[in-house]
Amino acid sequence: MQSDQAKHQSLKYQIRGVSLLAISSNLSIVAIIFLTVSCLTVVAQTQNAPITVTTDKSAYSDGNMIIISGTVTDQLNIPISIVIKDSSQNIVYIAQTNPNSDNTYSTQAIAGGDLWKTRGTYEIDVTYGGKDKTSKTTFGFIHVRELPASSTGTQNNATQAIPEFGPLSASIFAISTLVVIFYARIRPSFKI
Repeated sequence: MQSDQAKHQSLKYQIRGVSLLAISSNLSIVAIIFLTVSCLTVVAQTQNAPITVTTDKSAYSDGNMIIISGTVTDQLNIPISIVIKDSSQNIVYIAQTNPNSDNTYSTQAIAGGDLWKTRGTYEIDVTYGGKDKTSKTTFGFIHVRELPASSTGTQNNATQAIPEFGPLSASIFAISTLVVIFYARIRPSFKI
């Protein structure tokens, strides 16, 4: 009778051991996937943006010259597309320019005209070779000739393409959420 009881205890510990081993294996797999995706993100973040864009000022009024400049990482032997949109995303300016041999570019636009109807934040979108090679920056536009005192002077209003907000971030977010939910289920003391 004791041998049956001992076998039962032994079997009970073996089942628990297998359950703990299965949980441990699942956690290991999730941890490996999470670390792999995290490493991919770090690699993506260390790469240079294919194109950058800046303006010489943060705000312009009718008739002001906008100097648009930036850099490209590669010479593709095609022009850079430059599109300026108003706050309602209506296109007010379109141009093309070629990068210089030192991978920089610069062009000028005049603020104002028939399409520049509203004051507000305008966006400059530059594209060089495809949708994955874009960058944008913004500036203020006002219809009067005077600029606010705070916007005088030179400002570098640069933005670069940020890889961590791309398609990879969705997978990182999903995996992170699953890890938290999974951990909360196996550890009842862990509260979300």
